[in-house]
Amino acid sequence: MNCKVLLFVLLCLSWQKYFAHEYHFAFFEMAYSAEDQQFQGSLSVAAHDLAYITSKKYGKDYSIEQIIKNDSLRLELSSLILNGFTLFQNNQAIYFSQDAFEIMDTGDIIFYFSSETINRQGMLSFSFPLLCSYFPDQQNKVDYIENAKHFTLSFLSNDSIKNFPI
Repeated sequence: MNCKVLLFVLLCLSWQKYFAHEYHFAFFEMAYSAEDQQFQGSLSVAAHDLAYITSKKYGKDYSIEQIIKNDSLRLELSSLILNGFTLFQNNQAIYFSQDAFEIMDTGDIIFYFSSETINRQGMLSFSFPLLCSYFPDQQNKVDYIENAKHFTLSFLSNDSIKNFPI
């Protein structure tokens, strides 16, 4: 009987590893609002990836809901997210603030951002190392919309700064 229980446990553990997602992905979409004179965007990332990072750091299992309810963990998460990307205009960093977030039924969490007030002019570049130091297979994509045209950049862990072909 004990052998059957052990076999069942081992089988469950191997299935868990088999069905765990083998990639990590974040998607940032942004546009410039001439009316508000700022860049505005949203970032979608798997909530369980963020919970995993927090859990590993503190040696305790956290859900994204627990992180959001805890002031210090929520601020730490916000800092992680805000430090995970940088938009440059003419080689000058543009600073963003997190405006809101929402947890989706799909398991993603979406963060909403707005930049400092700035006039849109010149070359745009983007750096997107979000979660790459935690997941070597992390893939990030940013989609910038300007004058009804989409410009997309893809990032792997070894990519640094890329220019939008505007």
